[in-house]
Amino acid sequence: MHRIFAGLAAWVVLVFLAEFALGLTIGAARAEGDLEAAQAWFTWHMLTGIFLGTLCCVVHIMTMFHFVGSGKEIKEAAEVLGDDHDLARQVRRFKAQTFPWATFAPIVTGAAVILGGGAHMRAFPGWIHWAVGGAALALNLMAFPIEYKALRANLDLIEEVDRRLRRDVMPPLFGGRSE
Repeated sequence: MHRIFAGLAAWVVLVFLAEFALGLTIGAARAEGDLEAAQAWFTWHMLTGIFLGTLCCVVHIMTMFHFVGSGKEIKEAAEVLGDDHDLARQVRRFKAQTFPWATFAPIVTGAAVILGGGAHMRAFPGWIHWAVGGAALALNLMAFPIEYKALRANLDLIEEVDRRLRRDVMPPLFGGRSE
């Protein structure tokens, strides 16, 4: 899971950078008075922004669902192993580390996308869209390492639980000890 996450997170950052470049290109075209070019670049900026907002949500929500699902399985395995407290505590710690970041990063990114439409319609100054977009990028850049580290630690925990289940639970089911 952490490898998939890392690849998708890299794409989010690349698309963010492309969005900023498109925004600057639109501003330059407007400054030169080339409104036709500005409108063409805006179309790409808008479509890329919608894609970015969606991709960002998918990456962070996928991470939350992973912790919900793996946490449930780890807790069930802990009951079988008779180690409810330590494993459950680790699962709760992973969720506590990641869920605030995985919640607010897509919310702020989505706000930047939505505010882009308002800035385009001149409902408010464009710097607000830029500021929220910059905050969204910064929030994602802070969230990704935290989520990645927790996903790696969660994988280690899953592998430990799996080893313990094979060692302590499975052999008696089949009439012997293995490993």
